[in-house]
Amino acid sequence: MIVPGDNPFWAFSLGAYCKPGVAEACLRLQDGAGADVNLLLYFCWVAGVRAGALDRAEVGEAVACTEAWRDGVVGPLRAVRRRMKEGIAGLPAEPVEALRTEVKRIELQSERLQQDLLYRLSGGISSEAAGGPDARRRAEENITLYLDLIRSPRSPQVTRDCRAVIQASLPD
Repeated sequence: MIVPGDNPFWAFSLGAYCKPGVAEACLRLQDGAGADVNLLLYFCWVAGVRAGALDRAEVGEAVACTEAWRDGVVGPLRAVRRRMKEGIAGLPAEPVEALRTEVKRIELQSERLQQDLLYRLSGGISSEAAGGPDARRRAEENITLYLDLIRSPRSPQVTRDCRAVIQASLPD
């Protein structure tokens, strides 16, 4: 297990996700394109800290290493949290919302564990590794391979959202 604070990928993700427009772009990619936000951020992070883009096998390995956790834990927690947002007939809104907040906290912890899996997969590269000026191009290549692998539907909005995530994650 990675000790809290020992995962520079998590710190990178928190920094990128809070930038204007990134959360919305990530959620559209998640809901509309079937993309995993943790993987999108991973592919950006790796592009920024590694000299080369990932190949198809490495992208597939990242998807495979997190699939069971994502599908068995993160996704179901997200579904429960979203269902609770609508309210539950017969129950007062206040305790349901309090429980929903707790589920959201646990969902975030489950995403952190998924990111720990990905960081471990990366071989523990540090955020200080050389990325160079081509990091955005590498991130786009990584994400394109990923979207191809998951057979994600493409649209101008998907392209804009991917670019927004990349630009926020890997500023000039």
